Amino acid sequence: MIMLSLIWKNIKYVAVIVLVIAVVWFYKDYTFQKFENVRQTENASQLRKSDSLRFTTQILSEKEMKDYLQYQNSDLKKKLDNAGIKASRIESIVSNSYKYRDTTKRETDLSGIVDAVRNNTPTSQEVVDTLNCWTTKGIISYENNKLKWRVLDRQFNNKSDGVLYWERRQWKFLGIKTRLFGKKEFTSQNFDDCGESRIMKIEKKK
Repeated sequence: MIMLSLIWKNIKYVAVIVLVIAVVWFYKDYTFQKFENVRQTENASQLRKSDSLRFTTQILSEKEMKDYLQYQNSDLKKKLDNAGIKASRIESIVSNSYKYRDTTKRETDLSGIVDAVRNNTPTSQEVVDTLNCWTTKGIISYENNKLKWRVLDRQFNNKSDGVLYWERRQWKFLGIKTRLFGKKEFTSQNFDDCGESRIMKIEKKK
């Protein structure tokens, strides 16, 4: 009888221990899933806002970081491989992309070249094309019945400033949109001398 009582007592202790372990495990799993849902939701929200803000932040797991390099930024992966940098050692990536398009119409007087062609006389003329952040220098020459455009120098200079600031969230009051008394939220804006820049900051999940 004493033996049965002792066995039953031990079973109860084991059951309590198993129950405590199960509760701790479920709590940790719940906490992890909750954090993951918040992280994934924030990543998706940042991507939706990236077109208007031109700035986005992504927090990626180690596997997601490898997938990003493999499928979304394979050029960077090749550079990292050539430099002997392993993806598992990367803590963060700041990726900047610049887009610049010039549609301004400009003219350069090439009368001297036209006269040289008509008279079959060798000549050359230096041409400099400068606008905003882009400068191209070159020489147009005519010799031996050939007209050539030789580029000597190309320069692109752009200053980009990213500003992180807060503003009040827009909400509706009686059908009217307002930011008055709205909840504070952080946003960002890029300022470029010319063209358009986009910044993506990728951080490794801790």
